[in-house]
Amino acid sequence: MKIAPAVKKETGHIALGTAVGVAVMLVVFAVLGYFSAGVAVSGILGGAITVGNFFLLGLTVQKVADGQPEDRARKWMQFSYNMRMLLMVVWLIVALAVPFFNWVAALVPLLMPRLTIGVMQATGMYHKEKGDTLPLNEGGNAKE
Repeated sequence: MKIAPAVKKETGHIALGTAVGVAVMLVVFAVLGYFSAGVAVSGILGGAITVGNFFLLGLTVQKVADGQPEDRARKWMQFSYNMRMLLMVVWLIVALAVPFFNWVAALVPLLMPRLTIGVMQATGMYHKEKGDTLPLNEGGNAKE
């Protein structure tokens, strides 16, 4: 399957926003005196999981938009959503269970896509009224 340009573009936006958010988070941890290798690794892995989740969402939407029957498309979207949420829950459980990781630094990057989309809307990079769309459940026009 060829990756659609929109999926690449929006994933790039989310990756950049997540990277900036993780960097700011790491600075805050350092200023507060809580920075450690575990915080850095937690933030970086959390960011990677976040971007991967968004990319998989985009691929799922692309696959569904390629013309599957509605019932099958709905089931595929639900399955994809469940698996992506499971991945994030497992990540948070690991971050809580393994003393090396910092659960706050693992959690914060998972919130970055919503924040990134909000910033894009506020700065005029994304306008719903122009017809631009983002993948489902990430600020786009469709519903998951």
